[in-house]
Amino acid sequence: MAPRASVPSDPFAAAPATAAPREVRLIIDDKAVEDAEVGRRSAGKYIAAALVAAAVGVLAGWFVGSTWRERQLYDLVLQDAKDIYGSVNTASTTIERAQKLLDQAVKAAAPGAGKSIDLDFKSLEDLPKLEKPFPADAFARKHYRAFEAATVDQLFQYYNNTNLLWAKVGSISAKALTPAAREGLTRAAKSAGDLASTDFGCVPFKGGDRLGCGLVTVTKNAEGKLSVTTRSGSYEKQLYTGQDLGSKASDYVIMVDKGRSNEILGAATSQFQSFARDLIEAKTLADQTTEIQGRLTQQLGNIAKLQSLN
Repeated sequence: MAPRASVPSDPFAAAPATAAPREVRLIIDDKAVEDAEVGRRSAGKYIAAALVAAAVGVLAGWFVGSTWRERQLYDLVLQDAKDIYGSVNTASTTIERAQKLLDQAVKAAAPGAGKSIDLDFKSLEDLPKLEKPFPADAFARKHYRAFEAATVDQLFQYYNNTNLLWAKVGSISAKALTPAAREGLTRAAKSAGDLASTDFGCVPFKGGDRLGCGLVTVTKNAEGKLSVTTRSGSYEKQLYTGQDLGSKASDYVIMVDKGRSNEILGAATSQFQSFARDLIEAKTLADQTTEIQGRLTQQLGNIAKLQSLN
């Protein structure tokens, strides 16, 4: 039997079976994800830390700069306080010298009981030789942050009092030290002394139906009896205490109140009285100024004792 002829293979049938589809597996590595996330967070932390560090650096720089400025200002204030303290101390010598000279002049012009009025021209001549202390630039354009309000007030009052005191000294010098002023003041002082040591009275008299009174000086002797002095002589009189004058009016004397009669009796003393008022006012100013000076010296001295920071 003849062999069977080979049947051509179906090319399609002969093709090998299609391979089964491959299984693709997605493996998710949690650790790798965590590491990546941690990396991002770490980077954020580093950036935040860097920003904070930069901010702290800026603030620290500002703080250090601010502190330095405050220290500088503190030292300026302290130095100004020391300068003013030195100016007050320097002025105090002149103020106290003026106060002493005024005390001497006042004691001569307004003596105690039993002493006569005098003029201390030596003290009056020395006063204008003193240069006015404590000018405005001694405390102008200064820092006052370390001063209490009361200290600043007293500082300005001290300056004002000094100006007033030296203006008054100038007025006294003009009233006493020129040749004409010295001569007139000497006469007026003598009249003032006479007025202070003399009692005055008025002796009544009748002229027809009218009653008059004549001005006299009155003295009292050791026995207590009164005598009046006129141009014609001295006569004993009785003190008038409300008696009936009648026909014996001139036997009495009515005492005159010198204080109430000063405009008349003191006419010759007016130059001296004006001078004496100026002296008293100047002495009062000097006393007030030295009191303020004492408080200022203590308060400024407490500040001046502090140590500078730089």
